[in-house]
Amino acid sequence: MNAKQKKAAEQKEKEAAAAKTAADDARKKAAKAAGETVVDIEVHPYRKMVVERKNRKEQDSQRMQEFDEVRRIELVYEKDQLKGEVNKLIDDFDEEIREMQKEKYRLESDLKNAELKLILLFEELILLQSMESRDQELMAQLGQCKQQSDMISQSIKDITTDLAKKTKEIDVIREN
Repeated sequence: MNAKQKKAAEQKEKEAAAAKTAADDARKKAAKAAGETVVDIEVHPYRKMVVERKNRKEQDSQRMQEFDEVRRIELVYEKDQLKGEVNKLIDDFDEEIREMQKEKYRLESDLKNAELKLILLFEELILLQSMESRDQELMAQLGQCKQQSDMISQSIKDITTDLAKKTKEIDVIREN
């Protein structure tokens, strides 16, 4: 029997147990509704495997009591193991939730910082846009000043060359 077949068999057993439990619950509800008293008799799994005979009397032998006691101990142990697993899963889940909360707080902090930076950059943009017209005026004045400076430099060169010519003429006249 391979693993899939075993799983299928276990699943069928679980479904059968669930169906039996549902049927027992329905029978109990019906009995309560009719005003009858319901007595639950716990039947050992080994006894469930045996085919019931007519007029069979229940015999409670020492061995069956020992089997029942062993089964109870097994069930208590299994219950404790399952409780431990469930508690571990709950603790792990809670720890993961705490870690996710921390990550959420870090991300929210980063998002707020980014929003503040965006607001600051937007305010700087508004400030720069408001100064843009003044900047253009100053750039135009700078251009005019450069033109005037160039014209003055050209005038100085012209005057210097004229001066040099005149000094030559004066030197020529003095020599004569």
